[in-house]
Amino acid sequence: MASPKLRPERSRGEEVDEATPLVDANPLHGVGYGHTTRRRSVGTASSIRSSRISLDELALADTAIGERLPYNAYQTIDWLHDLIKDAFRHRAVKSQRGVRAAFSSAYEDYQGWLVAGMVGILTAFVAFFVDYAESSFGDLKFGMCKRNPFFGREACCFPREICPSWEPWSTDYNTSFAIYAGVAWVLAMGAGLVTKLTREEIPAFAHHEEHDDAWHEENRHAPNKVIYMAAGSGIPEIKLLLSGFEFPNLLSFKVLVVKAVGAALAVASGLCLGKEGPFVHIATSAGYVVARLFPQFKDNGRSLREMLSVACSSALAVAFGSPIGGVLFVYEEMSSHFPRKVLWKAFLCSMVAAMMLKSLDPTRTGRLVLFETNFGVVYKPHNYLFFVLLGICGGLFGAMFCKGSRLWTRTMKTFIDRHPLAELTVIVLVTALLQYPDPITREPALLMIKNLLRDCEHKGGGWICEQERLDDKTAYYGWLIYGSVVKIALMTITAGARVPSGLIVPALGAGAIFGRLVGQVVTDTSPAIFAMVGAAAFLAGVSRMTVSLTVIMLELTGEVEYIPPFMIAILTAKVVVDGLHEEGVNDHTVLGEYLEPQHASSLVRAHGGLAEDLIPPAQSMADMTLHLGPEYKVLKQTLAHKLHRMTRRGLRDAALVLVDDREMLHGIISEAELDFAVNEEGCLSDSEPFDILTGPLSAFVDRSPLTVNSNAPLEMVVEMVFQLGLRHVVIVEEGSSRVLGVVLKQQLILYLEHLRKL
Repeated sequence: MASPKLRPERSRGEEVDEATPLVDANPLHGVGYGHTTRRRSVGTASSIRSSRISLDELALADTAIGERLPYNAYQTIDWLHDLIKDAFRHRAVKSQRGVRAAFSSAYEDYQGWLVAGMVGILTAFVAFFVDYAESSFGDLKFGMCKRNPFFGREACCFPREICPSWEPWSTDYNTSFAIYAGVAWVLAMGAGLVTKLTREEIPAFAHHEEHDDAWHEENRHAPNKVIYMAAGSGIPEIKLLLSGFEFPNLLSFKVLVVKAVGAALAVASGLCLGKEGPFVHIATSAGYVVARLFPQFKDNGRSLREMLSVACSSALAVAFGSPIGGVLFVYEEMSSHFPRKVLWKAFLCSMVAAMMLKSLDPTRTGRLVLFETNFGVVYKPHNYLFFVLLGICGGLFGAMFCKGSRLWTRTMKTFIDRHPLAELTVIVLVTALLQYPDPITREPALLMIKNLLRDCEHKGGGWICEQERLDDKTAYYGWLIYGSVVKIALMTITAGARVPSGLIVPALGAGAIFGRLVGQVVTDTSPAIFAMVGAAAFLAGVSRMTVSLTVIMLELTGEVEYIPPFMIAILTAKVVVDGLHEEGVNDHTVLGEYLEPQHASSLVRAHGGLAEDLIPPAQSMADMTLHLGPEYKVLKQTLAHKLHRMTRRGLRDAALVLVDDREMLHGIISEAELDFAVNEEGCLSDSEPFDILTGPLSAFVDRSPLTVNSNAPLEMVVEMVFQLGLRHVVIVEEGSSRVLGVVLKQQLILYLEHLRKL
């Protein structure tokens, strides 16, 4: 991408026909990049860029059409600004004297630890409800416990395999299948109906009566984006939130309740999904509900997100009984800001959650570890080849699943959006028809994985061990192959269902079946070992986790001896899937494209560029710029007009740049704070001009925003925005320091998304 070394001077009233990589000339057609000739004064350099933008579209540059961000109902926080604000508050608390001030100071120091403990307790109680309800309702597909109808099969029979207290509904295959499918449908419909309670519509564009006829004609077909806040795992949305984006209502108490109820019903229905992913959303919601009770976190976006990262760590502690793995999961996968103080509090929160859940004992087994194994045998050196093979297959599965699920979602998008319950009904019936005939996949997901991880050296062991002791295992091999294919197919079509759902347990299940199949080839080692390693490999292919997944598998099974096989399979799976498919299943967003800092840096490093490539079009900059007179006085009406212009362009997370007649920077005001000042009654005078730098608005003015030279490498801008968590970076001209533009985080993400598609 060519970039001019000289930036032409531009008068305040001059209208320039131009387009940059930041904004599309037609917001309904994605981001436009391309061949653009800028009109410049005589004697100045010119720049030609490739473009798909037509001349007709360029003619709209001075209207609200052509410079808008689609689905713009989201904002970001400024990490650096919130850090400074929190430092002022902290010093104010510590500067007080007296007995009461001493208590306030101690409360300030231990407030985060208190929140971490409370979140761990609340998350454990919610997990207890979900586990107990899922076990009780899920086993109603098969029968009922005579000694306690609220017990699931495991709680009813533990620790015996032969259980007279458990009574199946029927011994007839057709009758049993009909009851199985009927109960599954009722539970799935319940999950779908409660999920619909969290339906939100995100307007594609802001609608104002002041828009002209051309604006309405251009945007009348733009549909609102429909989001079910409790649907899916919630992990992509939480990753966005922890990176600094704002999501209204995503973590509300209502969503927490609906997510817990919906997850219990959806998993109990037997669909190919898990509750472990939704637990991430549930735990983060619990953290939000608790942290908002404390002023230290309620009024500071940075501090709040630190506590949300702490809360998120308790998710896998209650989902898998893996407290250490939960902490590493947040560090590796979820949070882009994870300082040491957050690590310590996450450790406490995860520990409290695990201890509390073990005390509550929802499964009535007294165990925290889900898949306790004791193989009593060690693997042989030649088994490493099979561990590598499982890693390769896990990577292939991960790439195939990512591509297949997105293709399925795009193909069925219109039908899913209009008829989510009908789509759910089809998935339930297909799942029942495919899973029930196979004795392996018929069982609930967690019980199926436990059966697959059993070592058959001793007597008993259930149906799988009985089949492996037979001389003719042809039918058994067929069921293993069938189960692997069915699980992969059902995961693909279930991923987009409008119910709370996760992919961790389904991926573990598919990998365990395939690993058990591979284990049949190796006669000198227990097949259960390969089932365990295969489960880790398949989950690595889907999630791209490495270190945290190794620790999770260790805590899940209690098998320290098998850490090297886990590492081999997981690393192999990640290398393979990264080579075949760029993005993981969680590397997407609901409202826009999300790029983690390391992804953004790699994109810019590959394509290059200068900071001036990010300068917005002239008319957008005119709307975001306020020229101050010699006395720096402005009218409220002027600010209201600027706010209106930014809002109608969709620049909801922008900033008003304050410059003088020489285009020198005097500060910026974020749009959110400007909106508050303009619309808050009594904040500003309606008729009298006021000094914007020292008057009533001075508290909202950032007098020292970070700036960057227009010829600075693009890598510098990306590092500033993502590593420091900035919303705005002002671009100034080399030599004169005149303001040329301002980088907005939203627009930078769109620009990087374009680079990713090149």
